[in-house]
Amino acid sequence: MSNTVVTEPACRLITRGVLAIAVACSAGAALAQSPGAASPVNIGVLTPLSPPGDPAAGQLIVRGAELGAKYSNARMGSIWNKSCSAPGPIAIVRADDSGLPEKGMAGFRSLALNSKIAGVLGAYDSTVALAVQPLSEQFKVPMMTTQAPADKISGNHAAYTFQTHTLATDRSDIVARFVKEHKFKKVAILGENTDYGTISGPDMVKRFTADGIESQLWIYDRANPDLLSTLLQVKKFQPDVIYNMGVGASAYLLIKQSADVGLLPATPMVVSYDLPIRPEFWKNVGALGNKIIFLSYYQPKQPVTDAGKWLQQEYQKMYGEPALYSSLASFGNVILFAQAMNAACSTEGEKVAAALEKGGFTSWNQANVSFPKADGINWHRTVQPIMVLQYTAVDQGLNDATILYPAAIKTGNLER
Repeated sequence: MSNTVVTEPACRLITRGVLAIAVACSAGAALAQSPGAASPVNIGVLTPLSPPGDPAAGQLIVRGAELGAKYSNARMGSIWNKSCSAPGPIAIVRADDSGLPEKGMAGFRSLALNSKIAGVLGAYDSTVALAVQPLSEQFKVPMMTTQAPADKISGNHAAYTFQTHTLATDRSDIVARFVKEHKFKKVAILGENTDYGTISGPDMVKRFTADGIESQLWIYDRANPDLLSTLLQVKKFQPDVIYNMGVGASAYLLIKQSADVGLLPATPMVVSYDLPIRPEFWKNVGALGNKIIFLSYYQPKQPVTDAGKWLQQEYQKMYGEPALYSSLASFGNVILFAQAMNAACSTEGEKVAAALEKGGFTSWNQANVSFPKADGINWHRTVQPIMVLQYTAVDQGLNDATILYPAAIKTGNLER
């Protein structure tokens, strides 16, 4: 899938004395300034678009990716190598992984073999990202893990995997620090039976133990619609804070059924990611969402790049609601891919991967982005900020949520 750009001096050499060919060659050189002059390129979005995955997140990821293609195709901003027309017009091709490794692998193969993708993004579940990582290596298709957090993703040191999301270790650091600083003594950890729960859950227990904090972990089946018996055990433990590590529907279920057994609203609950920033959060939990604490990777008041500002405005115009992190992240993935292809003047996997390592690119919230071959879990990754927020009123918007962490942008104290 390489693109060859014929330079003007080469045209003169080839066409000396042949006027018709010379004219055509000059026209080709002019077209090199436009993405339309290069071959079209498909970028795959492999993400959950149906249960048991989190289809709401998947839809947000698709939206952001499509806007990333629009931004790149229009060559907006001053972030492009104008001497190269690659990539040509970008098309987004989606595949549904349903949050299941086996379906993710089938989807990746289809994207690579049938859609001839030059890159793939959208990974939301770590189990899926880890399952398709060997396929990314096999097909030499660069992969960006939009929201999958497992440390192993970057820790595997895969040549074609690039991590743009926070890692589980980052998140665990913040949660452990938050619990310690607010002097909680007993933590109930509820993790679903995926890599997220079964790896990060035990890690949290170790961290709390090291800090002298008592904790207990419950791993539950994320497909089980009745978690009451588990939550009654949690209630018997008498925690003074609950760490909700559910994803999508199961996170909502934990909130609702914790209230059913009398844990909420008396016991503070921390949701392990940015689920509460979604429009459907208050529809799903109503008044139970008041006082919920949650981790977030985005707050509308934080600085963004010019590309990020464009996405915010365009998303609001198109969908009538503010852009959320999932859309911002996938938008960033697409424009990073596009810039890397443009810098390499190629859509070949090896050249794009090398360009991403070298870096110097712009994302939605960061400039001069690169993915170096660093040690340990820092291999091929960028570090994203994490905030701890709390809603203090029913139907409160993200703009008005209290920022509890980090201290530099803190806007209020924890309400219990």
